[in-house]
Amino acid sequence: MAKFIEWTEEQRVGFGEWLEGRPQFIRDLATKFPPDTLYRIKESGHRGHIVEYNENGTVTIAVSGEFNAVIFDRNVFGVNPENIEECELPTEDERVGTMLTEKSDIDEFVYAVWFDLN
Repeated sequence: MAKFIEWTEEQRVGFGEWLEGRPQFIRDLATKFPPDTLYRIKESGHRGHIVEYNENGTVTIAVSGEFNAVIFDRNVFGVNPENIEECELPTEDERVGTMLTEKSDIDEFVYAVWFDLN
């Protein structure tokens, strides 16, 4: 299991205080799936971390170029916690990064796709 961030004591205390004010099912979900741990979405293989615990029992996962090779960074909403698993950080020889970060790259991509489709 990989912790993608080491919390300070202040962050740990703050998270505990935040949890105290949440409904029990959110506390249970956050305890079982802590937000400082890296997860893999089983269906896509993308790595990410939890950024939201939802009232319907799902989580939102931030998928970025920090842990994956992706075209664009995004949040994946409505992920069933049964469909994620703890995972390790990318290896040193693994490609990671976000492709479309500069406006010119995005414009070029959109232009190529638009004219390719029409």
